Amino acid sequence: MNLFGTQKVSGRTLEEVAHLVTKYFKSRDLDPQKQAIPASGGSGWWMTEGSAKIYIFIQDSPAGPVLRVTSPIVFVPETNREAFYRRLLDLNSNMTSCNLATYENYVLVVSQRQTIGISQEELDSIVWNVAYVADLLDNKLAAEFGTQLYRES
Repeated sequence: MNLFGTQKVSGRTLEEVAHLVTKYFKSRDLDPQKQAIPASGGSGWWMTEGSAKIYIFIQDSPAGPVLRVTSPIVFVPETNREAFYRRLLDLNSNMTSCNLATYENYVLVVSQRQTIGISQEELDSIVWNVAYVADLLDNKLAAEFGTQLYRES
């Protein structure tokens, strides 16, 4: 290694990260095969935490695998949208390791990172954090803005 630290950091393959996810599910007494999302080709899982549904995906990218943990929590309200979006931005300013985003007409809690150097403890922490924030915010935002909790159709 030289002065500027250009030594290559070892990455993780999709299979290695999938193994970490499998290990996480087993530590929670969940069957990773039953939690797998069939259409994901072996790189997507789901679970529930309180009232929130959590999705874990390993996505391939040109720079290597990316871990994406996400939870849809509420629909964007029909009225008072400016105040709603302002509230989401204010909440984002105090969040650690995840953020709020919108997709189509609903709000997600999202955490995403490349898998280079990821450990089991970090993966566990990312999933726990998204699950905790989603379960904490879904009912609060729904009540505050009179919107619906996200439910799959």
